[in-house]
Amino acid sequence: MTMASVNPQPHRLRRLLLLSVKIFIAGVGLWYVISQISWHDRVFVSAGSRIRGVAIMDTVPVRLLNWQNGMPRVLLAGQKLTVRLASGRVVTGAADRPPINWPRVASLPLADLTYTHGRLEIRRGLFSLIRSAKTGPLLAALLLLGLPTFITTWRWRKLLAVQGLYLTYGKCLTLTFVGQFYSTFLPGSVSGDVVKVIYTGRITAQPTKVAVTVLLDRGLGLIALMIVALLAITALLLDIPWPRRGWTSPDPLLIHIFWVIGVALSLACTGAILYFYRPLRHRLGMDALLERLPLPEFIKQADQSLQVYRGYIPLMGLLVLASMFSQSVLPVAAWLLGQAFTMHVPFATFMVYITVVALAVSLPIVPPSGLGVLDALLLYFFVTHGADSANQAFALAQGLRFLPLLWTIIGAYWVVRGKFPRPIATQWSAATET
Repeated sequence: MTMASVNPQPHRLRRLLLLSVKIFIAGVGLWYVISQISWHDRVFVSAGSRIRGVAIMDTVPVRLLNWQNGMPRVLLAGQKLTVRLASGRVVTGAADRPPINWPRVASLPLADLTYTHGRLEIRRGLFSLIRSAKTGPLLAALLLLGLPTFITTWRWRKLLAVQGLYLTYGKCLTLTFVGQFYSTFLPGSVSGDVVKVIYTGRITAQPTKVAVTVLLDRGLGLIALMIVALLAITALLLDIPWPRRGWTSPDPLLIHIFWVIGVALSLACTGAILYFYRPLRHRLGMDALLERLPLPEFIKQADQSLQVYRGYIPLMGLLVLASMFSQSVLPVAAWLLGQAFTMHVPFATFMVYITVVALAVSLPIVPPSGLGVLDALLLYFFVTHGADSANQAFALAQGLRFLPLLWTIIGAYWVVRGKFPRPIATQWSAATET
């Protein structure tokens, strides 16, 4: 059966279903996050405070407009709250409507506001939080987020060399940036990895070997990320003495995540041993099975190419270590972004939660750029302990999403020049059949 005779309808239906699931996940995640954040600064009016003889029953946040004569000028219009009227009756309603009848805008005495640790409790809105972000940590995070691209390029070049495919580092870096550009800005049926395979396959005339290196490169990165996450969770659960100012005990969910990652990593290592260790492979009859099964020629060639790495165990270990360093860059950059947005979470917590979130958004079912998922997970992890606000978690998510795009745009240079026009899906099929 040729590629042309395959009915494309089921494939299209699967793609449509997957796209629908991704859109649903992104929508739910964004709705949850947006419902939690506040766009403007807010101050907290203390329970028991009185305005025009009306007492507030519960502490309530109100929008801070500005300061006037040393007092906060707040917007009360539309604010829903529960109060005790001068008559003693308790009512719930809008502050500027009967029976409360407060003014739309009012200046409140400082004595009516809530203080925490001797300081006025002000929750900064998203707009002012972003405007007042510290420039130094932002720039440091931006520079740091570009480092993984250069490390993964070196790793991929080493994998190509094992296959006898020798490309310069500059050429590999160019192909990596081009692939990232297509993955980020032009998602569709042809991903960035496929673009790398097609164009590198044209250069080397060995598309199958190139595809193996790209897939193995992805696998090494995922294994390294799981190892980093497992080590960070272990350190936090064992209560290694990290600074914990303003932080409570670790989330119990981490224990479940620890076991899930541990089991997945154990299965991956066991599978690698069974696949690459020749005596076990022979006893399991894998070679004979591959010969008998009606597998495409591409699969058989890929298996032969993968077996080459059996003799490069020290190199593979070095690549995993380099990948672990590369994967550790993201939580460090996230910590710098947290400093820019005045977050109080300690560095160890960033190492744990950012790596866990990175694993989650790498799942195939997650929308591009982790839209909705990244935001919701950061909101859950960083806000549930009460150390930071939803606005800070949302700002952190946007920093982790958009700062790497500034590096990805570099790939547009070669695309716009016409050296790497977007290939079509049929070129991938043709490449794997050669």
